[in-house]
Amino acid sequence: MIREYWSGSDITFWCLVDKKRTEYFKKAIYKTIRWGDIVIDAGTGSGIMALFAVKAGAKRVYAIESDSNLWGILEDNFKKSGYSDRIVLIKGDARKATIPEKADVIICEMVATGLIDEIQVSAMNNLINYLKPGGKILIDRIRNFVELVYNSDKFYYHKMRIVRYEYIWHPELKSNIYTKKYMYKEVAFNKKNNRKIDVIIPIKIFKTGRINGIRISNETIFANGARLRNSEAYCIPLILPIKEQKVKKGDKFLLMLSYEMCAGLKNLYYIIKRLKKIDTVY
Repeated sequence: MIREYWSGSDITFWCLVDKKRTEYFKKAIYKTIRWGDIVIDAGTGSGIMALFAVKAGAKRVYAIESDSNLWGILEDNFKKSGYSDRIVLIKGDARKATIPEKADVIICEMVATGLIDEIQVSAMNNLINYLKPGGKILIDRIRNFVELVYNSDKFYYHKMRIVRYEYIWHPELKSNIYTKKYMYKEVAFNKKNNRKIDVIIPIKIFKTGRINGIRISNETIFANGARLRNSEAYCIPLILPIKEQKVKKGDKFLLMLSYEMCAGLKNLYYIIKRLKKIDTVY
């Protein structure tokens, strides 16, 4: 049996049917690509963004995909769509791929919350070499934020200290937020980026209650100025567990956060420290 089917992971289909995410990208593609543009679509997945690009007027799209289970079906779908002469499938890793010509626009959506997982930064550090002077990157930059929150850690009547996500279809997972949103890193993709994050963030509580988590979230800023925070399959807010404790308005904390972008949760370290009145960091 020839293995020409979608990957065993459901993420390709999940992204495709996430209407909010896909429509945001579609609008950004239509507003960014001009007739005759050369386009790179890295991590093409289902191929939907490559199809949007040719419909927007791209002369040629280099669609990069590393998952061999997707290659056959992508080629078939591009052919059935009538665009196989304008979409070139590059079978390989976007972090190492060689593109035959410079591009006017780069589409690269391999984004995860906090840029912790996936390979957006690593891929763009390579692909930026193939952008024409004055060319555009669909995802212009991403801002990463932290907040201190209370997020339910009770599952099936048991408290579980576990990393969790705020899935929007589970309203009981929505956080009660106790601080403002602190931006700890903005990553612009018009240049090569150091993947290391090592920050110390002073945080102030704005209301009395209890906290038990650090909430990491994102804001994506597109080349056309549109902004997207999260959706069903895109940058779902991440909760890192901390010791549950009472807080009151005016309490101060220091958060120490360290990780390498695109290397996964296994390389993330964090420490939260409550400051005493004698500490002066503000």
